[in-house]
Amino acid sequence: MDTPLWQTVLGTLAALGGGGVLIFGFSGFLGKVWADRIAEQLRASNTQALERIKADFLRDVESYKVQLKKSEFLFQKQFEAASELVALKRRILPRYNSPYMEWHEAYEEIAHSFGKIEVLLNEYLASHGAVLPAEVRGAIVSMLADAGTYKFEVSRDGASDAAIKAAGELMDGLQNVEQKMVELVHGQSSI
Repeated sequence: MDTPLWQTVLGTLAALGGGGVLIFGFSGFLGKVWADRIAEQLRASNTQALERIKADFLRDVESYKVQLKKSEFLFQKQFEAASELVALKRRILPRYNSPYMEWHEAYEEIAHSFGKIEVLLNEYLASHGAVLPAEVRGAIVSMLADAGTYKFEVSRDGASDAAIKAAGELMDGLQNVEQKMVELVHGQSSI
């Protein structure tokens, strides 16, 4: 069977088989190269995305830290303002001058102190006005104006009915703003 036909057939099969092995090997090599390139591109893309996310997260954390510092500072100032308001109200309250002192007598004593109260309220606003809620600041400005107005309706002989009424309203107003400031501080501390 050593005919030239068999030699030709065997030569053709050998030629095709060797080429097939070469093509299979070359395609495996190219596949590995492409897979490595694609994996490297994905790795680089994922690394860039991760770095962007990390940078955004760090920027957000820093922004939150700044906001927290500002909030702590504002809380401290509002706490000081609330504490000072409580003390201010205590300084304005009259001392008991008899065991059976009535509110009318207390209000008349407050009316006699309108000049001093005007100064105290003005100093309080100068020190703490920036951190007071608008409603509280407005109420204190109104009390300040009333103290300034009604101090002229007080003499050694006594206070007018309008001045005594204004003194009662001033004490009610102080009670109201004190309550609002204390609630503000307590509300912030419970967060």
